[in-house]
Amino acid sequence: MSYNDSEHSLIPPPDLIQYVGGGFEEVGREFFELFTRIGKLEPHEKVLDVGCGVGRMAVPLINYLNEHGSYYGFDIFKQGITWCQNNISISHDNFHFEHVDIYNQMYNPTGKEDASGYLFPYKDESFDFIFLTSVFTHLLPKELDHYLSEIVRVLKQDGRCFITFFLMNSESSHYLNSGLSTQGFYHQVENCYVVNTAIPNAAVAYSEDEIQRLFNKYKLTMINKPYYGSWCGRPEFTSYQDIIVINKS
Repeated sequence: MSYNDSEHSLIPPPDLIQYVGGGFEEVGREFFELFTRIGKLEPHEKVLDVGCGVGRMAVPLINYLNEHGSYYGFDIFKQGITWCQNNISISHDNFHFEHVDIYNQMYNPTGKEDASGYLFPYKDESFDFIFLTSVFTHLLPKELDHYLSEIVRVLKQDGRCFITFFLMNSESSHYLNSGLSTQGFYHQVENCYVVNTAIPNAAVAYSEDEIQRLFNKYKLTMINKPYYGSWCGRPEFTSYQDIIVINKS
């Protein structure tokens, strides 16, 4: 999949791209392929992008979602949402972006809303496909638990949710303790692992067992086994972060 001329015109300025870590076109292409291959995203479906940033995942979907499909995204990055509204929504009326003022120590320290109590601004069972790319890797346990409850609420029966994680298991722990990991998850905070105890949500990992426990709590089922990432230094991987696709039991 490559960007066409209309998609190339929808590339944000460099300062906005840098906010989401760069790689606007490359990462967008990568995840479009993963959404359709692993997540089985169909053109007619209603999609929710939790933590949509500056539209990195939205732009590749513009020429994929058809007249029956639609996209909704929300993020704490106000400048990114404004850019998406002024450059994407203005010419694609099935693409919707919303700014939410959720507190995050690293990304939105003046935010008024608490992530552990924030209600997604959508009706129950609204979406066929939900995705969170590099969101749960910045949420602490109480926040992650609440977000899962909201995902269950707004996801249609038999809908799918595509989530990226840093998952701790025997393999990733081996590479971490061997000094091969790009992320130093050596500090345990509550029931997660962080790189920096002063700014814990800068990068957060969870044990695979803990994530499975939460899935069981909310009656969520993994469609396949996790697709493991390269972050810890493993030689065979699907993407950088680990990926799990779930649906309602």
